[in-house]
Amino acid sequence: MATQIRPPLARLEMAALDRGLARADAYRVLAVAFRDPDDPSAEGELDLATLRSAAAVLGSPIAPEALRTLRRIARRETRASEHRAIFGHVVAHGCPPYETEYGRRHVFGQSQELGDIRGFYEAFGVRPRPGGERPDHVACELEFLALLCLKEAIALTAADVDRRAICRAAAARFLSDHAGRWLPALAGRIARRAPSTGYAAAAAVAATIVTGHARELGAATDPLEPDDVVPITDEPDGFAFDCGAVAGGDDLSPPGGS
Repeated sequence: MATQIRPPLARLEMAALDRGLARADAYRVLAVAFRDPDDPSAEGELDLATLRSAAAVLGSPIAPEALRTLRRIARRETRASEHRAIFGHVVAHGCPPYETEYGRRHVFGQSQELGDIRGFYEAFGVRPRPGGERPDHVACELEFLALLCLKEAIALTAADVDRRAICRAAAARFLSDHAGRWLPALAGRIARRAPSTGYAAAAAVAATIVTGHARELGAATDPLEPDDVVPITDEPDGFAFDCGAVAGGDDLSPPGGS
């Protein structure tokens, strides 16, 4: 049986591949930064060299001062105190790292949003693990975006136009409806609460990456402002999800598709 050899990528495809892989790296490192450092399963040191390189490829280099600030939380043990001080132990206070804690006055609306986010994850084969974070945690959303970017890169190298289009469409919708809408406001809130911290720097980088990604995909995000962010006072509905991605099943069906 003859082996089909895929022709080499054209210059524009190579540039798109580089950007896609860089964006996946940036999202992955930022997701690690926002996981709870007190969780025994959390990863250790942040790969700031990869984050710095990825941001440069994306045309958003990290300023030296911001990089120095990020180094303060590079190790898991040293970022735990910052994490507790900024995000707290009570969801409704401080700077909640959960999307649906903002601007929702009723748990019913929160449940709908959680269901929509979970639908995105499940459409791409991501399954929750018991006892983990809710799907609207900032780390979970960043991990999901990293997964979409990686899948798009794989489709690009395989010359699979349809799969790449599905990944890009899902990323555009997720940025428009979720991460691209609230993450810049979270960054602004952290900057007001703790302006000189490593998490303020990490959130600013994350906001820049998601904003640039949305712009590149032509996604209309209608971002919230920090003053629009008002945590709800109702109790959450008890959903518990893990940030880790467990692949399986039909991983390329768009949410709501067959």
